[in-house]
Amino acid sequence: MSEYHALASPSSSEMWLNCANSLAMQIGQPEGDTKAADLGSDKHELLALCLEFGKQAIDYEGHILKYGHTVNRELATDVQTVLDSVRDRISAYVLRGARVSVDVEQEVPIEHITGEGNATGRVDIVLRISWPDGSTDADVIDAKFGYTEVLAENNTQGLMYASGVIEKFSLVDEFRNVTFVIEQPLRANSEETYTVSQINEWVEWASPRAAKAILIHKMVGERALKEEDFNPSEKACQWCKAKAVCPALKAELEDMIGRDFETVTPEDVKISAEIIPVDQLGHFFANLELFEDWIKAVRARIEHEVFAGNTVPGVKVVAGKRGNRQWSSDEEAEAM
Repeated sequence: MSEYHALASPSSSEMWLNCANSLAMQIGQPEGDTKAADLGSDKHELLALCLEFGKQAIDYEGHILKYGHTVNRELATDVQTVLDSVRDRISAYVLRGARVSVDVEQEVPIEHITGEGNATGRVDIVLRISWPDGSTDADVIDAKFGYTEVLAENNTQGLMYASGVIEKFSLVDEFRNVTFVIEQPLRANSEETYTVSQINEWVEWASPRAAKAILIHKMVGERALKEEDFNPSEKACQWCKAKAVCPALKAELEDMIGRDFETVTPEDVKISAEIIPVDQLGHFFANLELFEDWIKAVRARIEHEVFAGNTVPGVKVVAGKRGNRQWSSDEEAEAM
């Protein structure tokens, strides 16, 4: 599995489609904690192995995957849930008289969408379904092993994958519909079917936005980022590596609470005798995740800087509370 990753990638499409400055803002920003992503990558590796060699996930128990995770029953169970669902889907098509071609870990072109030379995206599973009447459909299947629910409807990653599949197989298959399927063992699965014309219409809408984000990225150092090219939102900011240092997101959050963060002091905080109207609670609730994501990003960035040996004014490292655990033998502890 290659380490290549397109600049305007399908997985980050919600970000750069909504915020043209996002690709440029991420230059030089730290990756942050990749533990969850690494685990997800290892589960994808196991899924691909099982599909390619016709195995069950538990057959690889004890196998060490690329990012260091050893296949155990818990890891295998998540992957097996997706395997069973995909295999049931294939069997259902066959029972209806279809011939199904299964392509695993497919690199599909996205250059026609983003304009980035030779850019591709990787689709977990592509099912090409040939029906007895001569028509052909495709299922584009993406496995999501995280805790966050992902929906297939209007999913920009799925639409990019679908367009890439149409582009890749256009010489051998003339697809009627493409269904984007999200397999998520920790959540309910989700799927949405698009006609080829719907996908092409979306590509016409997305292409200029991708081109603008890539152009701004290329011109970093030659032109200043423009305020109007920022567009902070929950979807755009969720996976952005720059959100802890983004001036537009900071301004957006300040606007939501009606105060400038830099001018708020403990003396400024007054408790009103009047309760907050319920309709205002709804406004706060709608933006809680954006606040929470920003707070987590700021904490993570400060931690990164401090452990890198950099000074962050107002932050100092202190020793944690000493635990009461101890061992009776240094030799036994070291061996363990």
